[in-house]
Amino acid sequence: MDTGSEFPPTLPTLFSRTLRGRSDRTALISSRETLSYEALDRRSNALANALVDAGIEPGDRVATALSNRLETPVVDIAIYKAGGARLPINPSLSTREITHMLTDSAADAIFCEPPLVPDINEVTTDNSLRCVADAAGPPDGWHTLADLEQRGESGMAPAVTVDPDSIGGHFYTGGTTGEPKGVLYSQSCLSANLIAHLAQLGFSESDTGLVSTPLSHSGGTFLQSGLLAGGTVCVQRGFDVEQLVEVVTNHDVTWTFLVPTMLYRLLDAGVTGDDVPSLERILYGAAPMQSDRLREAIDRFGPIFVQFYGQTEVPNLITTLDRRDHARAVENGDDRLLRSAGRPCPFVDIRIVDPTTGKEQPAGKRGEITVSSPYSFDRYHGRPDETEQVLRDGWVHTGDIGKLDADGYLYLLDRLHNVIVTGGLNVYSSDVETVLGDHPAVADVAVIGVPHEEWGEAVHALVVTHDGESIDESALLEFADDRLAGYKKPKSLEFVDELPTTPLGKLDKQSIRDRYWDDRDRRIG
Repeated sequence: MDTGSEFPPTLPTLFSRTLRGRSDRTALISSRETLSYEALDRRSNALANALVDAGIEPGDRVATALSNRLETPVVDIAIYKAGGARLPINPSLSTREITHMLTDSAADAIFCEPPLVPDINEVTTDNSLRCVADAAGPPDGWHTLADLEQRGESGMAPAVTVDPDSIGGHFYTGGTTGEPKGVLYSQSCLSANLIAHLAQLGFSESDTGLVSTPLSHSGGTFLQSGLLAGGTVCVQRGFDVEQLVEVVTNHDVTWTFLVPTMLYRLLDAGVTGDDVPSLERILYGAAPMQSDRLREAIDRFGPIFVQFYGQTEVPNLITTLDRRDHARAVENGDDRLLRSAGRPCPFVDIRIVDPTTGKEQPAGKRGEITVSSPYSFDRYHGRPDETEQVLRDGWVHTGDIGKLDADGYLYLLDRLHNVIVTGGLNVYSSDVETVLGDHPAVADVAVIGVPHEEWGEAVHALVVTHDGESIDESALLEFADDRLAGYKKPKSLEFVDELPTTPLGKLDKQSIRDRYWDDRDRRIG
């Protein structure tokens, strides 16, 4: 990967230099078409020129509400080459959420799927560059991708000068704790993060990846990293077990990224390593994975798993639990290690601090996880007070509760806002979820605090059982009797068919809490 003497390089430099000279090697594959590196470079150059010709300047926000299609990475790379700030939006979000992101960011340009055009017309102006994918005849004031590519065709990327400290990315948090916040990253931050992915995950030009999670989030970063390594990446429009097995088999896929719910569906469908023999790495993260199901996955596929922990403010790579860790855990029967999030990535420092005093905590003691990294976010968009609260003296205060063991492995215990205060005592919902989740009949569980007149909050559990399994409330509470202190035991249980999740597959505890707290002035006990 040639990046010249500048390090970390700006995004235009990083992508222009690394994509150049790979001629007819295959870069991207979908169910409909294949794109070579030469075509990817040429088409992204053309779109970048069209953006610059339309008045896009370094740092201008360019939103992409695009699905998993080959055009999406072409557009993303074009934005980088033009010096713009990429603003990815999951097109499956609600109209309200998409409207909020576009108006909050004051996006200068938007690329979107055809069904979103009417809503986006309501919140963008004629001064915005608007482009729709897959439209034979674009609406008034809109362009098609083909039209923009034709306008910008020149063979070379635009000659833009970009400050490494200028904004290269404008992402939004998942909104599971309230209104999504705009998170701004510098050019050097995003570049360092992509290079860290290459170093930590070991992608190479001989690899073929498969991405079926939204390209607007972690999936897009893994895809871009695979391209920077010189490999091939298959793009799946959405997750489907049969299609995944077919793509892996047909294209000798060596790595893929899955959220835990996707892994569970693979396991429930009976897929084994024999069905996907080329797979060398299964990356997983974005949500907790039950340790018994992880053991089952390792039994089926072997110790080929890599867990990562990150958040929007420190993308993807705060810690990793690599393949060697998974293998060692299986060899030693160490379930404790499988429940960890791994060790800090290179160039990442972690401190566990008391959330009240800020004092650093010793190994084994709980506290808030704080992170220092060259790819930490720059600031929140338009929220200086929240920036000051989260980013202090170069350390990101994650809002996650955790602990480090003596060997430096990180254990994620809860979110600060998920701590239940009942009768003046703190209950970490993850402690209760772990115990209830160990019952063989329980497939999934979420624990929250609900209003209680005497204690402020009471522990409440929502439980999903495995298909064909049943258990009554008294039996499950009895199971927890000698495993939880009395004040930690659920005071009520609710059996449900499924737990609500965000579009990224993360448990949406905010929506669960809203059912119980919406009519309350205070959202904590």
